[in-house]
Amino acid sequence: MTAPGVPFPLTSGYQEAEWRWEVPGSRFVVVEGEHPSDRGKSKRSCEIKLAEKAEPISTDEEKLLRATFLVERDKLLVTGGYEYWNPDPLFSTNLGIRLARKNPHGCRVVSFLDIDTRSDSQPFFMTGSAEQDTICGAAPRLARP
Repeated sequence: MTAPGVPFPLTSGYQEAEWRWEVPGSRFVVVEGEHPSDRGKSKRSCEIKLAEKAEPISTDEEKLLRATFLVERDKLLVTGGYEYWNPDPLFSTNLGIRLARKNPHGCRVVSFLDIDTRSDSQPFFMTGSAEQDTICGAAPRLARP
């Protein structure tokens, strides 16, 4: 897996197929990823991130996004098909929800909202859904570069 501006893999020996969709001038980019395992299967993810050089998320926007996520999460939780799942508290906002059962590929699927506006580094925003387990997945479907 690589990151913009980093000339080496973030995780040695690990490859990730990644596709990005962005409307020119948009503040956000959609990133679809496929993460292969050593078992011939691939986990998938879809994330929304800030586009390069986009205006950072403000603390007021963070409050609004957090409140909206919580409302939507509560709606899903009452259906019985979801359960609480919160990632480690690394950022000023770390929220999540997870399917109560595995998907057809045998994976647990998590949806999350990660924002950081309190650290000394550049504010951070990412939200999305991803197959969580490393032993699940489907056959790779996205063409590799």
